[in-house]
Amino acid sequence: MDLEQRIDALERRLAALEAQQPSLENGIISFQGDVLLEGRAYQYAWTRPADHLTGDAFFESLERVSALAHPIRHAILARLLEGPASVNDLVDSGISSSGTAYHHLSALQSAGWVRKIHGTFEIPPARVIPLLTIIAASEDNT
Repeated sequence: MDLEQRIDALERRLAALEAQQPSLENGIISFQGDVLLEGRAYQYAWTRPADHLTGDAFFESLERVSALAHPIRHAILARLLEGPASVNDLVDSGISSSGTAYHHLSALQSAGWVRKIHGTFEIPPARVIPLLTIIAASEDNT
């Protein structure tokens, strides 16, 4: 393949990729973070077209957010921001009984906010900044 053919092929691929890009006509929503929590560094950035977020993603994402709406889950997540913890650690912290902890961890796990690795629970690194962004967005900034 000569240079001209290679350039033509690249231009076709680029045009195809650009055609797949969602419309940004109505703007974008983005968030990012770079934090150090208990010696662990997290960096994350996310951008979505406004049209995407006001479509089907609106309801799908609110389902995930609704899993956060319980005081015991708040306490669990606050504890997990300090580092991974077992159910016994959560019980010893006075957060809840073991049965209640498992119930709430299951809901958080189903929504993707928590994962279990070798008997301990943690917030996946890709969820730390989104979680803290929800907290920041929920502050009274009026």
